[in-house]
Order: sequence, then C-alpha cells, then structure tokens
Amino acid sequence: MRVVVFGASGVQGAHQVPVLARAGHGVVAVSRNPKPLEVDGKRIEATAVDFTNEAAICDVLKGANIIFLNLPSTSFNQSGPIIAAAKAIGEAAKEAGVRLIVFNTSMPVPDAPQDIKAQDDRREMRRLLRETGVPVISIQPVVYLDNLLEGWALPPIRDRDTVVYCHKPDLQVSWICHHDVAQLMMAAMHRPELAGRNFPVGGPETVRLEQLAEKLSRAWGRKLDYECQTVPDFCDKISKTMQGRGLETDRIVNQMFKAYTYYNEAEDEPFNIDMGPVLKELPVQLTPVEEWAKRRSPPGWLGRICAHLLQMTI
Repeated sequence: MRVVVFGASGVQGAHQVPVLARAGHGVVAVSRNPKPLEVDGKRIEATAVDFTNEAAICDVLKGANIIFLNLPSTSFNQSGPIIAAAKAIGEAAKEAGVRLIVFNTSMPVPDAPQDIKAQDDRREMRRLLRETGVPVISIQPVVYLDNLLEGWALPPIRDRDTVVYCHKPDLQVSWICHHDVAQLMMAAMHRPELAGRNFPVGGPETVRLEQLAEKLSRAWGRKLDYECQTVPDFCDKISKTMQGRGLETDRIVNQMFKAYTYYNEAEDEPFNIDMGPVLKELPVQLTPVEEWAKRRSPPGWLGRICAHLLQMTI
C-alpha cells in the first residue's frame, strides 16, 4: 500500500517510515524540510509540504491509500494553524479517496475534557478528521521511553546517573517506545473495520519510577538512582529553561501544571494501560524496557570512556 507519513522528520514519524518500508509498503515521507532518506539501502520518497499549503497537501495525497498523521504539539506552538492543518489534511484525504487515517495523538486524550488545552486540541483535530467522512483510527500513546534520552530528562541520567521524572512514587506507568507506536499504527492500518475507535496504548510493562530505574540499571550495567519530581518543582524548572525563548511562558507552564497534576492524580490512571485487550485487536510484539535500553548506548557512556582514557594517558 502507498502510505503517506505526515511529520516524517520528527522523532515519531522517523520511526514509522522504516517500519512501513521494511514491511514492503510504498512510503511517502512528508515534512516541511525533507532530507534524503534510505531504509536498508532503498531510497524513500520524501516530499516537502507546508501544512498551510492546501494545494501541496492535495498533491501529495494523490494515489495514497493510508495516512499516518503526526502533528506538532500545541503545548509549545500556536494551536490554530495546527488544527487547521488537520482539517485540511482530512478534506484532502476525502478528495483523494484515502481509505484510512491513522492519527497518532502523541499523548493521552481522555474522553472527558480536563481543561488541558493540548488534549482539547487533539480531541478537536480528531473530530475534524472524522467529520470529513474519512475513516480514522486514533492511537493515543502514554509516556515515551525515548523521552529519557532527549530534552530535559537526559542531563540527570547522563551527568549524575539519576532518572528524574515528574511522577509520584506510586504512579504506575506503561512506558512505550516510538518503534512500538509505529508497529501499532501499522497493525491498525490493516484493520479498517476499527475505524472510529480510540486506542490508548502503552508498553508491555507497567512500572513505578523506582522499577524503571532498576530495569535501566540492569540494561546499562550501571546503578541508576531515581527522583520523583513534584509538579511544582517540575514547572518551576521548565519555566526557567523557557526564559528568553520568546514563548508564552506563563500560559505554557500553567497548562503543564494542569496536565502533570492530572497524570499523577487522576482516578482513571491515564498512564496505566492494560495492553491485553489492545493486542488482541492490534497484535504486535511490544518491546520490554530492558530490551529497549540494551539497543541504546548508556547516556554519557562514550564521554566517560574518553575521559577515563585521557586520564590514563596523563
């Protein structure tokens, strides 16, 4: 099948492209500034499309069977253009006769609104997509394991062997990796009869932060501590890192406070996913935490080896 992946240059779309290509599908990798792509030596079609260019969206969807849709976060970007892009993509998909849109919300989207704008925006995008009449399956991941190796979560692991996350000590979290979300999306595209369904998805293990640190310690062969960051402390640190970047700091921090309070305290436990029923309908082999970690070099490992070798030569 011909699958158009929107957001292919982002960390999530970049995992979906090779999963699809290795399964034998024709992939069109769409992003604003595409780079040459190859999977196992085979060139992948890459196309530049700006979400505000409706003509370009229509053009890239000619002959497409399936859309994998990844849209930018509205936590740090203006929501209006991104919501408009979802509508434009849905309408163009209808015009092109696309069979199915698999929408990656990139975050939990509870059925009941929580006054958290990023969730409300995703819910509105999903509504607009379905309103076009194109079948839509919504894949809704919880916390990404891959987040541990980038952004604000990486430095404490790299520099002081400590996993720091804004999770209370007893919070049960079904961490998932980008690769597994890609696998679940591909499984969904073969089940068009599931259109209209929303699938909260997590990994094969549900753990507390302490247990996560233990699993990473075994995989990387070094002892990691853990720190359950409070919501106020997390928001204070985020606020400081945003200073001078031209962002609406107060609005963003206020929304993050609401979101992480909900994640930590909600009775419906949005980070705790029973994948048994999901895997019956979307059968894939999920990646355990330790297996995921073993496939990656421990953060800071190379730098520490180089420093050690340097000391030996002095």
